Amino acid sequence: MKSEFSNIVARNGFIYGLDDGILACVEAATGDRKWKDGRYGHGQLILADDLLLVQTEQGPIALVEANPAAYREVARLSGLSAKTWNTPALAGEFLLIRNDQEAVCYRLPKRISQVSERASLEGN
Repeated sequence: MKSEFSNIVARNGFIYGLDDGILACVEAATGDRKWKDGRYGHGQLILADDLLLVQTEQGPIALVEANPAAYREVARLSGLSAKTWNTPALAGEFLLIRNDQEAVCYRLPKRISQVSERASLEGN
């Protein structure tokens, strides 16, 4: 996986990361790629319950299921309006994102997995 300077995360024997700007899932034991989809640039990602919170290089936040069976983006937040390479932070129900020009705080559902049942979220 060519993650450049992006974070990668592991969950249940699978590794998720931005492979040259495209989100990918790889089986840790074999190195076999399960899927590669979604162009997010050289952003960052963190794992929250069963979701990947992907800070795209362009600024928006994508929420993607951490599921080796298939790629599925379940929601998108407007996020920031300029290039962003900073890692997001999750503190309880608060998602904090920033770049060199702006910062935003979103209040997420108490159980982050509820996000997959919603088409979009509004920032606070």
